[in-house]
Amino acid sequence: MKSKRGRHGRRRSPRLEVLLPIVAAVCALVFAGALLLKPQSAAQEARGDHRLRYQYDNIVEFGGVRYRQRKQITTILLLGVDRDSDQEDREGVFNGGMADFQRLIVVDDEKKQVCQIQIDRDTMTPVTILGPLGDELGEAVRQICVAHSYGDGGEKSIEYARRAVSKFLLNAPVDYCISLRMDGISVLNDLVGGVTVTLEDDFTTLDSSMTKGATVTLHGDQAEAFVRRRRDISGGTNEARMKRQQQYVGKLSAELNRRFSLDKNYVGEVYDALGDYMFTDMSRGLMINEVWRARKYMRREIIEIPGTHTVNEKNNMEFLADEGALRDIVLELFYEPLT
Repeated sequence: MKSKRGRHGRRRSPRLEVLLPIVAAVCALVFAGALLLKPQSAAQEARGDHRLRYQYDNIVEFGGVRYRQRKQITTILLLGVDRDSDQEDREGVFNGGMADFQRLIVVDDEKKQVCQIQIDRDTMTPVTILGPLGDELGEAVRQICVAHSYGDGGEKSIEYARRAVSKFLLNAPVDYCISLRMDGISVLNDLVGGVTVTLEDDFTTLDSSMTKGATVTLHGDQAEAFVRRRRDISGGTNEARMKRQQQYVGKLSAELNRRFSLDKNYVGEVYDALGDYMFTDMSRGLMINEVWRARKYMRREIIEIPGTHTVNEKNNMEFLADEGALRDIVLELFYEPLT
């Protein structure tokens, strides 16, 4: 067993706020891609001067306006890692696997709502770079999916992923992290009896029954292929894969939420079923209690950060976020203006 159930890491917030049924979006953790990122040289730092500046007591300033970080929120980073659970955990550099699916869940206790920020795996942002002996050498701009790969696939990896997401979101807090390895997809899918989707892409090279336009109930390896495959499907773009993932997670979340609302113990069943595929700094009891407690919170539409996709000189995809839009999202979700 490579990844341990209920394993704890360092927590970044003393508050144990509500999680919500959207931990159903633990399903989101399974959405990673098959293509490993090739090493690439450091890119230039993010353009412009839109980075929020910390001052004191979680106060930031932008455009002459001072903002205070809101206290009644909790954030959970969901990661889908491009590794299978039978791969050995190894010490050293570049052993954690790419976190090709990333989504930050923001639980707002005051507004009693939950929103999800979808983070493109090709997002360019500063990530922690390690030397041959595992010593931290500083930061370099890389695709955000790379951050998790620096480490052992466990506590170190999620810490590096946490840092990168916080840095990208202008130092927004990331309280907890849940990562799931690739072979957890079929386990979770089959736990709910399969997920029915309409295929907008042709998957017949993998399964003759998965023709474009067909409505099928995915089981086992079909579900993994639907959310994981990229290179040989629909032109090989990550954007097309993210569209499939959105469809899948919506259907899967709806079924998980239905079951969560009927049976508090079902959360524990999901947690246990994914135990061998999951690494998290959230305890089993906390997850069960808070999902149940927040099951009626309002959920906003998934937030997709605007930006531009480009291909660099090494033929790797890069996503450059629109800085103004990113700043507005962060200020809305995490801060309030000082009056």
